[in-house]
Amino acid sequence: MRKLPYILPMLLLVLLAGCDKPESDLPVNNRLGGEFTLTDQDGQPYTHADLKGQVSVLFFGYTHCPDICPAVLARVAQVYRQLDEAAEAEGFQPVFITFDPERDTAEHLKQYLPWFKADMIGLTGSLEQIRQVAEQYGVVFIKGQEEQDYLFTHSDYIYLLDDQARVRKLYPADFKIDEVINDAKSLL
Repeated sequence: MRKLPYILPMLLLVLLAGCDKPESDLPVNNRLGGEFTLTDQDGQPYTHADLKGQVSVLFFGYTHCPDICPAVLARVAQVYRQLDEAAEAEGFQPVFITFDPERDTAEHLKQYLPWFKADMIGLTGSLEQIRQVAEQYGVVFIKGQEEQDYLFTHSDYIYLLDDQARVRKLYPADFKIDEVINDAKSLL
């Protein structure tokens, strides 16, 4: 009779342990990411800590890009809208980091990003700050030689971050929308 009170708490712990959300199969990439401080489209500081508590899709680019960047932003927006239509966008945040702070000011990002209809956060900062963040994520960008209407040569990976702001997966610019949605759902 005396053993029963000890068994019940143990049984309760075992049952409650099974109630946690299952862990995603996506591995954590500890070589990418890190602390940073940039400025969001509202002119407010935005840090690595602000990424925590939500699943994020992070993309580096610039708003004056003639082709790849707007196409990728449109695809990221599709991911967001499909999650939103399925009532699963809660806790999902698209984030765009420019590497053209000269033209992509907070004010410009605030006007530009709503065109994608994806509740996207745009980040800018000093060139030094942006270079630091780009380096942390392995992003390469090279500004063209033109005085005006310059272009960038750049890498174009998209990063899926978990709710601890850890990189869980990288995608090419022509990623499959359904793949990103399914991977994001596994982390939500």
